Amino acid sequence: MNRIITLRGLKKDYKKTPALKGIDLDIVEAEITGIIGPDGAGKSTLLKVCTGILSYKGSVRYRGQEVSEDPERVKKDLSFMPQGIGQNLYMDLTVEENISFFASLKAVPEDVCREKKGRLLEMTGLAGFRNRLAGHLSGGMKQKLGICCALISEPGLLVLDEPSTGIDPLSRRQLWDILNEYLLQRGTTIIIGTSYMDEAERCHSIMFLHNGESIYNGKPEALIKTHAGLEDAFFEMLTERGHKSQKAELPPDAERYKDTEGIMVRDLVKSFGSFRAVDGVSFEVSPGEIFGLLGPNGAGKTTLIKCMIGLLKPDTGTVRLSGLEPGSKGLKYRLGYMSQVFSLYNDLTVAENIELYGTLYRLDRNLLKRRRDWILDFSNLKGYETLQVRRLPLGVKQRLSLGCAVLHLPQILFLDEPTSGVDPVARGTFWEFIRMLSRELGITVVVTTHNLIEADYCDRVAIMDEGRIIAMDTPQALKDEFSKTQGKVFEVYPPGKLPEEEFRKRGIALVPFGRRYHIWKRGLYKEEIESFFKDLGVRYHYLREIPPPMEDVFIHNLKR
Repeated sequence: MNRIITLRGLKKDYKKTPALKGIDLDIVEAEITGIIGPDGAGKSTLLKVCTGILSYKGSVRYRGQEVSEDPERVKKDLSFMPQGIGQNLYMDLTVEENISFFASLKAVPEDVCREKKGRLLEMTGLAGFRNRLAGHLSGGMKQKLGICCALISEPGLLVLDEPSTGIDPLSRRQLWDILNEYLLQRGTTIIIGTSYMDEAERCHSIMFLHNGESIYNGKPEALIKTHAGLEDAFFEMLTERGHKSQKAELPPDAERYKDTEGIMVRDLVKSFGSFRAVDGVSFEVSPGEIFGLLGPNGAGKTTLIKCMIGLLKPDTGTVRLSGLEPGSKGLKYRLGYMSQVFSLYNDLTVAENIELYGTLYRLDRNLLKRRRDWILDFSNLKGYETLQVRRLPLGVKQRLSLGCAVLHLPQILFLDEPTSGVDPVARGTFWEFIRMLSRELGITVVVTTHNLIEADYCDRVAIMDEGRIIAMDTPQALKDEFSKTQGKVFEVYPPGKLPEEEFRKRGIALVPFGRRYHIWKRGLYKEEIESFFKDLGVRYHYLREIPPPMEDVFIHNLKR
């Protein structure tokens, strides 16, 4: 086992606030190491220390040499993708120009750059967007471009901080195919910070961080053997350390909406030049319903929402929100909107942001004070009112952003990927809050998400692709339809990789899900799979039937 980076007693403070408290960790060459933890746990700080960006106390050695003595040595072998959508991109350059620029920084030969660029663009689905400005890409497409820029130099050490934030499930699978290719063919060492537990399962080793301390350091398989999954193990460890989930509560002055109207969309079309982003979409949302919009990056979800709330003017079609057309007088006070791109002001304090939104929504001083206290409770920011927003962890920023969007308790709330990049703890708080607004106040909610676990929290979902709705129903109805047409779904956890070609020969769908696989075929039974595995000589920890996961249903509909 060749250790490429060794951390011993690593400490890092920001003024008087400790971010890392004596971390010991070995990063093994040609393996994937995952860093997992809630917001503010110290994940990004640890990654930046490993890249030579931050000073530290303790010892951090890269190939035997202390990083602080020669930070440029690690940077020479390194590609680093920081946290945040498009943070390593130049928005006024095209997709192709961004990749070429990063290749030139690492002196990649032109012929090599041309070959690798084509391959990366093809693998990430960006080949058709070579000439589009980075600033005109969707959030998920920006993330995929950022990954291309990080990989074009074929680095020996690749550090990715939340690379799949804003990326749809199909693209996440493509990302992991790329990472595994670099790992197996080039021996690239990969360190990844992630909030997705199925991604953590794909790592060779993982570290759980909590309040700057390591609460687990080892193989993911050791936890999977004793828990239903890594997320269960993670929550159990947090509970053992006294962590309590935050209870969402309504403000004392809240009243339930009565006799309100929901949303009606008819034959909506929106084009940008020759590109039709929304192509004849129609649906209705009942008052108080939670309606989910699912779809790959570029499917048209954000454009649809912007047309509905009046930020974009559709070419044709009809929209009614609470009985009013977009742009109608007084409608903006009935709507709340949390955009995909972080919408608070980073150079303002927490209190100043809340004050600004309260003024925009014309709340009187006494009501604004009560609502401000409510948001501070929900965001867990009491005592931090004077802190600039830029200093908040991502999950706390998102909670504050959601709080500002519902400050005036709107009749209709639009949430565009509100939990993107948010850890499991914060995600649970988010959804408890959203369901409370829907169930207790009758607020109508339209939400987009790439985390398909969240689709099950919606009353109904619509799957979009290429500007159209290709499936729409309750999550359970979509799963039932999948089982009826595709068969039962089985999950198998083998010690290693399964021979995918053998499954394809027999027409059996085989989908990787972390270290596990999902298998289905109409008319396939467990006994047949066991016999098939025996013939192939495949061993496994377990084989069991499971309800169809929404992620499999989603990708099946896209491919269909």
